[in-house]
Amino acid sequence: MITLVKYNQQYTDIKNIDITLIDKTILINRWIRNKRIQSSLAFIEVFDGSTSKTIQVITENKEFIDKLNTLSIGSSISIKGIVQLIPNKTDQVEVQLVSIEYMGLINDPLTYILNAKKMSLDILRDHQDVRVKTRTLNAVFRIRAGLSKVTHDFFHMLGANHLNPNIVTTSDCEGAGETFTITNMLHKTNDVPILKDSNQIDYTKDFFEKHAFLTVSSQLQLELLCAGLSKVWTSNKSFRSEKSRTSRHLAEFEHIEWEFAWTNLNDLMDISEHYTQYCFLRILGNHIDDLEELNKFTSKGIIDKLKKFISKPYHRITYDEAINIIIDNEKEILSNSTLKNIPKWGDDLGSECEKYIAEVIYNHPVFVYNYPKELKSFYMKQNDDNKTVQGCDLLVPGLGELIGSSVREHDYNKLIKIIEERKMDIKPIQWYIDLRKNGSTPTAGAGLGFDRLVRICTGMDNIRDVVCFPVAYQECKY
Repeated sequence: MITLVKYNQQYTDIKNIDITLIDKTILINRWIRNKRIQSSLAFIEVFDGSTSKTIQVITENKEFIDKLNTLSIGSSISIKGIVQLIPNKTDQVEVQLVSIEYMGLINDPLTYILNAKKMSLDILRDHQDVRVKTRTLNAVFRIRAGLSKVTHDFFHMLGANHLNPNIVTTSDCEGAGETFTITNMLHKTNDVPILKDSNQIDYTKDFFEKHAFLTVSSQLQLELLCAGLSKVWTSNKSFRSEKSRTSRHLAEFEHIEWEFAWTNLNDLMDISEHYTQYCFLRILGNHIDDLEELNKFTSKGIIDKLKKFISKPYHRITYDEAINIIIDNEKEILSNSTLKNIPKWGDDLGSECEKYIAEVIYNHPVFVYNYPKELKSFYMKQNDDNKTVQGCDLLVPGLGELIGSSVREHDYNKLIKIIEERKMDIKPIQWYIDLRKNGSTPTAGAGLGFDRLVRICTGMDNIRDVVCFPVAYQECKY
């Protein structure tokens, strides 16, 4: 029989300190959130990252008080103490200090950013080394970790295989050209090889002997894997070299993508709805203390919003219906946006109109499907009208687009035709096209920017506040 080594943690997490531990001596390793020092009495409020809740440590010992007086907000401390009831409370505890095992001091408390009276999220973005110690970001990152766990649980529940394809690739999945090139030629010589009679770089002399990129999506590889595994998903990073400094865009982001065989458009919307509502439900159940912390100041109303999202099914409308809604509400949209003209049939809806539909018209998540084929990527399945494709976006109040998805075109001749019409270079994706020649399998899939999902679940306005170390246009600090 195999015996596994069990990790026995020597210290106690704050989330586990309650009345069941009264009169017991525990070890706690923490950081200072607040302190009140008097001549004969000291109170320190400490946190440990296991919960948004804190625990109060008290002492009347003069030697301990003198030591604690050298600490400031953000200092680390390891102590032993006895758990006891707070006077006049029947269900709240504190810790009576017995010994100080370790103290990590702040070098210059007067200039340490966490000691400032007011710290905006804008300021904290310039201090990513310490912002995790704030109440808000501590809660946000814990919810992010919880969402990652919930995502794994959901796809495991559906029997999907978690696989992460290569992120260095030779194909631009979206065909938008917003890719980061991978090369090491600039490190070897100042003379970058150029093709004769052309200004193009000769990538046959490069490391991969061809032009390589950081991936913008793992979708094409997931389709290949899906042809033998039926259900696959990834949490790979994706990269976009879009020169945008909005609160919604990053150059590097965690990309939750899934691809299921024998799946139609309705199935696809069902999976997306089930996944997002499952996330909202689990976060409400597992991270209510973090949500309550955010609900106090930063994200007021976040709990009610998430409860509303799971209270009823999402709305589903066609692109045609979305355009008609926009036309019918043209005056209101133009008077409350930066738009000069509203989109007409064949145009992209745009973020402002997407938000209007989700927030004003429905005030609830809504799917928009059957988009004009010219708006969407080459791989989307065409409808019988020869004008639209089975593409679908999920729009969410407070954000706009959360999920982009589609049924894939599995007909070889139709796929070749659209590639030729768009004058795409067929060589980098020949392997993908060949899937339609050898046992072509109908599949459908979706992609979700995980950071945007975290934004919805935390109520944060700027996507940089839900990513530990954001990488964006003109921004890469670590």
